[in-house]
Amino acid sequence: MNSTDSMLADAARRMLRAAGACVLAAAAFAPAAHAQDAVRGKLLYGPPVPANWPITCGSTGCHDGFPSVRKNKINNGTNPTTTLNAINGNKGGMGILQGYVTAQDAADIAAYIANPAAANGPTIAVSPASLTFSYTLAGATSAPMSFTVSNGGAAALTLTSLAASGTNASEFRIANTSTCAAGGSVSPGGNCRVDVVFAPTSSGSKSAAVTINHNAAGGTTSVALSGSAGAATPTISLSASSLAFATVPLGSTSAARTVTLSNTGSAALNITALTAGGANPGDFARGGTCAAGGTVAAGASCTISFTFTPAALGARSATLTIASNNSGGNVTLSLSGAGVDNTPAIALSRTSVAFGNQQVGTTSAAQSVTVSNAGGGTLSISAVAANNGAFATAGNCVGASLANGQSCTVSVTFAPTAAAAVNATLAITHNAAGSPATVALAGTGTTAPVPAVALSRTAVNFAGVTAVGQQSIAERLTLTNNGPGSVALSSVAASVEFNVVAAAGACGAGQTLAQGASCTIDVSFAPAAAGTRTGTLTVASSGTPSTLVANLSGTGSAVAAAAAAPNPTVVDFGAVRVGTVAPARALTIADSGMTNLIVNDIVVDAPFRLAAGGTCGAPPFTLTPGASCTVMVAYQPSGAGVHQGRLQVMGNAAAPAVVALSGQGEQVTTAAAAGPTNVGFGGAGALGTAWLAALGLLVALGARRRPAN
Repeated sequence: MNSTDSMLADAARRMLRAAGACVLAAAAFAPAAHAQDAVRGKLLYGPPVPANWPITCGSTGCHDGFPSVRKNKINNGTNPTTTLNAINGNKGGMGILQGYVTAQDAADIAAYIANPAAANGPTIAVSPASLTFSYTLAGATSAPMSFTVSNGGAAALTLTSLAASGTNASEFRIANTSTCAAGGSVSPGGNCRVDVVFAPTSSGSKSAAVTINHNAAGGTTSVALSGSAGAATPTISLSASSLAFATVPLGSTSAARTVTLSNTGSAALNITALTAGGANPGDFARGGTCAAGGTVAAGASCTISFTFTPAALGARSATLTIASNNSGGNVTLSLSGAGVDNTPAIALSRTSVAFGNQQVGTTSAAQSVTVSNAGGGTLSISAVAANNGAFATAGNCVGASLANGQSCTVSVTFAPTAAAAVNATLAITHNAAGSPATVALAGTGTTAPVPAVALSRTAVNFAGVTAVGQQSIAERLTLTNNGPGSVALSSVAASVEFNVVAAAGACGAGQTLAQGASCTIDVSFAPAAAGTRTGTLTVASSGTPSTLVANLSGTGSAVAAAAAAPNPTVVDFGAVRVGTVAPARALTIADSGMTNLIVNDIVVDAPFRLAAGGTCGAPPFTLTPGASCTVMVAYQPSGAGVHQGRLQVMGNAAAPAVVALSGQGEQVTTAAAAGPTNVGFGGAGALGTAWLAALGLLVALGARRRPAN
């Protein structure tokens, strides 16, 4: 080899080393595999090349004149295996390209050498190459997913046909919102969009493809489709799980009470039986629109009503069992009431009232006592009076006639005439046994002024219904010290089923409230049973009145619905090397609802997946209310970059429970990877021509030593 040849060889090797750095850096970003592409092959083959590259195959005696002239065994390049074997076998010094020329590069160059004219035609690329739909109930239709069809060629791409094909083709549809269409075309450099929806007709894993017939190389391109479908199931939801009729006189019938049965599932609910049971089923008469043998469509409802006619004194109870194809099994409605005789019975909300300190010559704020009839006969109240003139009464009780369950209110004020403790009795005269009913009254007259305290609300009704076992949004009351002087708070408490919620600026025991100052009290409702629930908020202080009371009420509802509660709801696997598997994380799935949770499937987005272990077992499985189990989730990044996905728990709950998943795939690189990374299908020309230019130098050197064919 002469000195010129040696210089050229050295130049070729330097170019190959530079090109090699680019190729290594590009490895992590290489485009997905595709059919032989003559257009890309031409870009790889060159020319033209950047001005600072001294030579290409076409500018030497190697293969000059191509494609019009074919020489130096150029036709051997139509077989990509021959090209790769020459590189791997170091034929003619081509071994220096090992690790740089991919099988796809060789295939695309082969396509160009075999048919140069094809490089002037259209190309087709689809992105992404597959669509995976989220879990969808049979009979429902998913939100659309899309892929893009692009033409990177030099001529228009004609889409001859565009249709779903494969095993479950009828369960995937190309939406009319697509911009690609059969018979349409995509201009050079242009693209269009295909929208696909998943509409399963039965449960199970589904697969199909969108097949595109076109005029580009290969003639046919497909995009894989997949999705998981669950069986449509009915789900019963009751507006209340129990009906309480309180007291009803013997021989009388209560007003009807009604429960609404709703089908919150995705399939028709077939009611097979409505069966009365329990201790006293004959005391409760059923009505309503729900009936054995009836059907409730998905999203529809019917009613169940009962009246109560006690057959004996005392507590009475029964049940109604609703048998159906409900996903959570049979549902039971509890019934209760009490039989009373035809005589009245008085009930008082308070048996004592304490006014605390009150300045002589002033009158306290009023405090109230509620009088109710707990008996079967009419309760008549003839008189209400205190036996000490320091206490005055008012209200609507005197002369009242109260039927069972009705009530009236007595208001009492304290106006001391001397600085001394005063005790008295409030007597309520009535026609029931034990007349008169009495309430102890107490207060202390002082010469010093006593600060007056007041609540902003004397009654709080929690709107709507609150599910049993759940807690409502808090309602706020304000306690104000109107003076004179400061006031000390000794207690702030709510009765059972109502909670005082801690908050900034809240009133509390041991707190001193300056004159004119105020604090807040937040109260929430947490029913232990269905129906109307009542209670009180009590604030005790050194002010007047010494005890403030606000009446509380709300409605509890035990809705028979399942609910999936995953914990945690967000999982971040952090940085994980590409190709390795991060340690699996445990997720807890609990049934936080009021009926059995049936888990039909657990769907995890790639590159996350379910891993071995956990206590849940393979779906379908069932969790009873309050029960839980665990599943294991792993992360195996297939490429560098941030990955995000979801784990979805699919079942008979109103909506899938979702856990957000994330991780960072890290690609291990070498110093050679520090070169340019602007590599992709569109950038293949510059990169590919770099090594081909270097290859051209080596081949050209060989061509000088042998005659052309």
